[in-house]
Amino acid sequence: MKPSGIILSLALILFSCKTANIATSNSIKLRYIGEQVISENTKIDSVLVGGLSSIDYANGHYYVISDDKNIPIRFYELDLDYDQNTFKSVKINKQITITSNEKEVDPESLRFDKNDNTFIWTSEGSIRHNVSPGIFKIDQYGESLGAIATQKQFQVSTSKVKGPRQNGTFECLTMAKDPKYIWVGMELPLREDGDAPSLQKGNYPVRISKIDKKTGAVVFQFVYKLGAIPKDSKPAGKFSVNGTPEILALGNKQFLLIERAYASGYEDGGNTVYLYHVDASQATDIKNISALRNADYQAAKKTLVLDFESIRSKLTNGIVDNIEGITFGKPLANGNQTLVFVSDDNFKKFSPQLTQLIVFEVLK
Repeated sequence: MKPSGIILSLALILFSCKTANIATSNSIKLRYIGEQVISENTKIDSVLVGGLSSIDYANGHYYVISDDKNIPIRFYELDLDYDQNTFKSVKINKQITITSNEKEVDPESLRFDKNDNTFIWTSEGSIRHNVSPGIFKIDQYGESLGAIATQKQFQVSTSKVKGPRQNGTFECLTMAKDPKYIWVGMELPLREDGDAPSLQKGNYPVRISKIDKKTGAVVFQFVYKLGAIPKDSKPAGKFSVNGTPEILALGNKQFLLIERAYASGYEDGGNTVYLYHVDASQATDIKNISALRNADYQAAKKTLVLDFESIRSKLTNGIVDNIEGITFGKPLANGNQTLVFVSDDNFKKFSPQLTQLIVFEVLK
């Protein structure tokens, strides 16, 4: 697709990373470059490609994990061909099978750890089947290197008023600036913290945790407040949801975060997707607050960066799909960084759905 004239302001501070060279700035803008869609019939090693729930960029390639709960548990290596003017193509190089002895997994996020050339991935588990969410390490061939310990507050609880919700756990993962840590975010509030989002304005606190990779200890934790579900289903009262599917660290307690809502019955897919800048520099450390419903704390500040509705007309069939992944991509020839997003098509469970890859230029 041809580049759009849409330019979006972003007031934040970015840090330089191995694959990027972004100067510190308080006035950065995003410019839409283009979109590519992976065909719904694409297969690698006779296995359907779909359910792509996260994306990361490392060593010149892109890595996306499938949230398919069936064997094989897998991720893919991709090459994306784009420049400042055009997003030309997507090539799937290979499928990598993940070795896991877990009873039931629901893969959601995958990040490359440049400090030891391994990958870290998260599973939502299955709360209804008494399987807790987990964080795991694998090598570049998908072989298991063990698990990172999961703190008790994230584990399945027999209480109906405590513990994580089904499909509301470890959706968000990003590497911390300090290589000893990762950031992991819940998709929905814990039951003891607040209600799941509804159509009504309310208090919907999600915990985002800085976790020691070796011990699993939570060393800092803050609240990100989810918004209400922005629109009802068609007909009213059917399925609708809102949650946080991914986070991307920018620096010390600075992030980009996707907030994605879905309402059934819409011809354009029914998704409402926002990208926020999250500033947790003044947020309360809540790691020792066991329940947030009646607690006194300061949540992180959130500032809207991008409403995907603004680019709907540029996308295939006018569909903003189930955007679940974000990464800094390869820098452009002019030195500017890129942001790349991927959507999870749910294997067409909620039609119409697409596997979209969308690229923006970060303007200095």
